[in-house]
Parts: sequence; C-alpha cells; structure tokens
Amino acid sequence: MLNNKKELTVIVLAINETFSLEKVIADVSLFSFVAKILIVSPEFVTKDCLKTQNKISENNILVETIIQPLEYPGYGGAIKFSLKYIKTKYFCWLDGDGETNPAYLNKMYKVAQENKELNIINASRFKNNDIIIKDYGLLQSILTFLFQIFCKIFFGGIVTDYTVAYRIYKTKYFEKFTFESNDQNFALETILLPLLHKETKISEIYYEWTKRQEGASSNSILNKFSYFKIFFNVLKKKIF
Repeated sequence: MLNNKKELTVIVLAINETFSLEKVIADVSLFSFVAKILIVSPEFVTKDCLKTQNKISENNILVETIIQPLEYPGYGGAIKFSLKYIKTKYFCWLDGDGETNPAYLNKMYKVAQENKELNIINASRFKNNDIIIKDYGLLQSILTFLFQIFCKIFFGGIVTDYTVAYRIYKTKYFEKFTFESNDQNFALETILLPLLHKETKISEIYYEWTKRQEGASSNSILNKFSYFKIFFNVLKKKIF
C-alpha cells in the first residue's frame, strides 16, 4: 500500500510543447503522492508553450512555472536551478513531450516506499533484455544499447539504462553531489557519479519509451557521442 504522504516533486521540462505538456501534467496530477509540479523552461520558450503553461497553472494548484536564468543554462541547468524549489523527500524530472511516460511513476514510487534505503529508482528501456526500442529507429536503438553495455563494463551494478534519465531520487542524497554538466550529458552524469559511492542503493523497473507527438528532439545521434566526454570524466574519478 502506498504512503498517502505527498513526498514527490515532479519537474517537467518544456520548451515548445502544448497538448503533450497538458497531458503530462494531467497524468502526473492524478497521483496522490505528488506534492508539487514544477514546469521549467528556458528564456527561449515558445509563446504557445508559455500560454499553455499559464492556462495549466491557473487551473491546477499543484503547478508552479519557472523560467531558468541564463546562469543555469541547458537541460542540466534546469534541474540544478529547480532544486531550490524542492522541499519533498523525493523528486524526479520528466520531459514535457511525454517520452518519459508519467504512468511509470506509480510503480517507481511504490518501489521507493517498499525499500526506504533506496536512493535512486531508475527506469530502464533495456531491463527486459529488449535491444530494439519501438519507434526509436534501428541504428539509434543498437547504438544506444551498446553504450549501455559499455557503461556497465566499467561501472557495474544492476543498472541497464544509463542515459534515459527517468529516475526518482532522494532529494537530500542527490544534493550531496556536484554535477558538472549543464547539457544532455547531465542525464548520464547523474547516474554515473552516484555509482562511484558504495552507499548508493539503486533499484530498477522496466519502462517503455514513448515517441513524442509534437516538436523535435534536440538530442541527435551526433549529440549523443558527447556522452563519451562525461563518461571518461567520471571514469577518471573512479580510477584516481
């Protein structure tokens, strides 16, 4: 049985989403354990997205909208800036386009409640030994899977998906770390760096990736090669 306390803050990243953002917020709002929903956007958020956010916040007391300042740029900067607004025991972040399907939050939170020692609950596209991700593309699926294997060789543990960044964290535990990345590499760094510490306790659930219904991803295959930079930066810390 789930704890009735509202112990989870959900960050939702939005740039140009409208109807997808509305659906994500509606789905998250259904969970009784959600205390707050923070919609976080950069200054270049589109007018339509901003209009959608205002409409949502006017009709949902859980929602607060935030524009990240220039000194907190990028994907990682949005999360770092949002931390000052989080007062709950747990937090997570989702994409406003729906690719990180909010439906899995219920199972992830249940795992957290069943084992209070866990610091991280990770959602994985590969936990069921799937290699090809539906609607993700053959080449991108294979390259993504191979990178997960590469990470596992050097960092070990139960983690099978290092880059999707769909996770519930204990807030205070997350705040112990200093993360360098402000771009998409933040997704990888926020799992690799904790794995260097023995006190990190992780559980994992299966998650089925959902293709976005609007907008275009800025995280191209070429951009994903930059994961190697943060990989080796964290690996140096492991070795030395």
